[in-house]
Amino acid sequence: MAARDRETGRSRRRRCSAAGFAALFLTALLAAGCTGPHRGPPIVRPGRVPVTVPVPPRGEGVLLVRVGLVAAVPEVVLEGGGELRLLDERRRRRGRAPAGKVRCRVHPAGLAWQAGGAGGTGTALLVAPEDPDRPLRWQGRAYAGEIWILRDPGGLTVVNVVPLEQYLRGVVPWEIGRVGREGLAALCAQAVAARTYTVSHLGEREALGFDLWADVRDQVYRGLERTDPWADRAIRETRGVILRYGDAPVEAYYSACCGGWCSDVAAVWPRTAQPYLTAHPDTAAGGRDWCADAPSHDWTASWTAAELERVLRRTLPAYLDWLAASPARGRWAGPGFRPARPGADPRRPGRLLGLAVTDTTPSGRVALLSVRTTAGEYRVRGDRVRWVLVPPDDRRPILRSARFRLQVTAGADGRPVRITVSGKGNGHGIGMCQAGAVAMARAGRDWREILAHYYPGAVAIPAAGEGGRGTSQTPATRG
Repeated sequence: MAARDRETGRSRRRRCSAAGFAALFLTALLAAGCTGPHRGPPIVRPGRVPVTVPVPPRGEGVLLVRVGLVAAVPEVVLEGGGELRLLDERRRRRGRAPAGKVRCRVHPAGLAWQAGGAGGTGTALLVAPEDPDRPLRWQGRAYAGEIWILRDPGGLTVVNVVPLEQYLRGVVPWEIGRVGREGLAALCAQAVAARTYTVSHLGEREALGFDLWADVRDQVYRGLERTDPWADRAIRETRGVILRYGDAPVEAYYSACCGGWCSDVAAVWPRTAQPYLTAHPDTAAGGRDWCADAPSHDWTASWTAAELERVLRRTLPAYLDWLAASPARGRWAGPGFRPARPGADPRRPGRLLGLAVTDTTPSGRVALLSVRTTAGEYRVRGDRVRWVLVPPDDRRPILRSARFRLQVTAGADGRPVRITVSGKGNGHGIGMCQAGAVAMARAGRDWREILAHYYPGAVAIPAAGEGGRGTSQTPATRG
């Protein structure tokens, strides 16, 4: 689900800066034999998580990724299968703990920790296993690498610091699934896309003190839980490979099922258009959608007027809040509300009067949805329609896709009685369609062909050395 359903409204300047750093750093990494994780001293900023900065040593360093597992919780309990090292925010040793639990809780000094018979306070605690083969566990799940526990404004933040290739082991099978030997090329394509997404988004959540969330806000990451041998093989076979366009890593978004058409990023989110993220059909010879056999290729959702009104009372004000949070969103989307009368309260939508799709994208997705209520007209842009038209049963937090047809059944007074949408796909449809990639793999396409189809014009950069596939830049094209 991963790099799937997100438009973050981050500034273009920060994104380019992070991408520039990542491109330079990856260039340094594409060199020679592996010497293990290397890092510089932590940088501690007031109110932020200590930042562990990867520094390439002589030869090849290992890029470390900081993954936010959870934030704003009152207590954190870690378990270790062996002896643990405990360090403070400046990486000064606080002690050792035998196998067992390390418990942290909110404290006026920042946080308080206990481990065995030892304890203390501080602004952060780093917990690292002495034996990497006996990893840390949090909420019953094992994680490679180290774990920071830090104070944030709402409680405690848990950050897993893990080598990039190890991180991918906890991403690839949870993003595209366990598709076995026949789907190996799709697993390879997913590994490259997830690695590229990671590199291109380094530092974008710096205000939170880490790089990526461990959920659909970025990429689903579940540590060492149920690692998959075929995904592991795909990660090894593509070790170090990322996609670049020009001198920067691409924004390697992907979604579960595009429904037969890939999206143009600028039509779906308030993001800059990219030549490798454009609208194009996702079809095989004969015009059949690559993702035609996916369960979410075709679907419907339906509301009574009363059900949709209950949904809209929550989602329409939330949409206006989303617009107000970023000037760039407002410029992209235009006015979100036009009052029906002076003094109408946009946070109280009232009765539903009408619903209409007034514009579509080149990929057939809803570009603009008009929702008329007794308070006024709400104009919902792009992929955000999925956050407004939430299914009535609450089993899904958002609508599957914005690629849908709308049918409104009106009563004798002209007001809606029932609203039905008939849709295709699951997700935003930008970049790689995971269901399509699996179908292409099973049809004999290799991972370079898959990536060339979904990110046209991008260049694959294979790493030399351990697990690499060469030393030169090669187009992600067929052949």
